[in-house]
Amino acid sequence: MALKRHRLCQRRKALGYSQERLADLLGVDRSTVVRWENAETNPQPWHRTRIASALGVTLEQLDDMLVDVSLAAHRGRTMGEDTHRPGSGAARQELTDGLRTFLTSYLATSDGPAPSHAEVRLAVGRVHNLYQRANYTSTSRLLPDVLGRATALTTKTTGLHRRRAFRLLAAAYIAASKLATKVGDGGTALLTADRAATAARLAHDQALTAVAAYQAACGLLRLPGRAAEAEQIVLSSVNRLGPAEDPEMLSAQGALLLLAAVMRAGNGDRTEAGRFIRRADELAAVLGSDGNRLWTGFGPTNVAIHAVSVAVQAGYAEQALNIGARLHTARMPAVLVGRRAQVHVDLAAATLLSCGDSSVSVLHLLEAERVGAEAIYVNVQARSLVLDLLNRERRTVTPGLRALAERAGLSA
Repeated sequence: MALKRHRLCQRRKALGYSQERLADLLGVDRSTVVRWENAETNPQPWHRTRIASALGVTLEQLDDMLVDVSLAAHRGRTMGEDTHRPGSGAARQELTDGLRTFLTSYLATSDGPAPSHAEVRLAVGRVHNLYQRANYTSTSRLLPDVLGRATALTTKTTGLHRRRAFRLLAAAYIAASKLATKVGDGGTALLTADRAATAARLAHDQALTAVAAYQAACGLLRLPGRAAEAEQIVLSSVNRLGPAEDPEMLSAQGALLLLAAVMRAGNGDRTEAGRFIRRADELAAVLGSDGNRLWTGFGPTNVAIHAVSVAVQAGYAEQALNIGARLHTARMPAVLVGRRAQVHVDLAAATLLSCGDSSVSVLHLLEAERVGAEAIYVNVQARSLVLDLLNRERRTVTPGLRALAERAGLSA
C-alpha cells in the first residue's frame, strides 16, 4: 500500500523547493527526503529542528505533518491488478488490524513510566483531527499506541487525575469506534463504543457517555439485523438527556438528534425525522455557530448537512438537492474534511435518485474525492454508489467513473 506525506510535500512545494534543494539545505541526500515524503522512514530527532526551520514551521506543526500519512493514488493499473489499492477489501481490512490486535491483548502491561496527561491529550486530539480530515490511514496507524498510552495513564494516576485520564481514554475509544464504523467493521465499532462508554462513566462525564452511545448505535447499524437496537439506544439516550446549556452537552444531544433523524427517515417516517431535525436546529441555534466540541462537528451547517442525508434516506431527492444548493460548508471548522466530502456523496445519491444522471452523480463523487480522497475509498455508502453506477453502465461509458472505481479498488 503506497503511502505519502502530502502535507509535508505541499509545504515544500509551496516554498518553491525541489527535493534536491531541500536536501541541500538539510545536508542530506535527495533519496532521504524522498523516503521521508513517502513515509518510508522518519527524520531523526537531530534533523527535525533543521527541517522545521527550512520549511518555516514549528516543531509541533512538523510533527503533525509527519504523522499525517495518506494513501497515494495509484494510476496506470488495470482493474483487479492490486489487492492493496486504497479502497480494496484487503486495504480496508488493514485499517482495523492494529486496532483489533490491541483490543484482544487483554494481559498487555506497560512497564515504563506513565505518559503525561498533556502528552496523551495531544495524542488523542491528533487522532480525532486526522480522522476528521478523512485521513483514515494515519488514524489507524496511531490508534493502538494512543489507546495504549491512554490506558497506561488510567492505571498510573489517582484521584482527580485518574478521572481526567478516563476522560481521555473514552475519547480515544470514540475515535477508534468512528474508524471501525467508517470501514464497515460493526463488531469492532460496537466493542470500542462500549469501552468508551465505560471509561466515560468512570470519568463521570455524561456528554462523553452520550457520544459513546451515538457511536454504539453507529456500530449496530453496520451489523445485519441490529438497526432496531441502534434506534432504541439513540431514542432512549435522547429521552434521558434533560435540557442543557453546556456546549459539550448541547453538541452531544444535537449529534444524537441528527442520527435519530437519519434513522427515522430510513424507516420511512419523514414526519418524525423532520421533528428531530428541527430539535437539533434549535440546539444549534443556542450554540450560535459551527463548532467541533467533543469532535461532533455539531452546529447549524452540520444540521443542514444532515437535512440532506435525511431527504436522501426518505427518498426526497429534489429536496436534498435544493438544500445542498444552499449549503456553505466553508463555515464549518477547516478540520471537518470528511463531513464536507459526505455532502457530495449524499448529493451524488440524490442526483441518481432524482433523474438517474450518472454523469452528474460521478461529478459529485469526484468532488468528494477531491475534498478528501479516503472519504471515497473507505466510505461504505460512497463505495456502494460507485458499484451501483458501474452496474448501470451499458453501452456508453460514464466519464471519470472507471478511473474513480480503480482508485477506490473496485472492479466492474
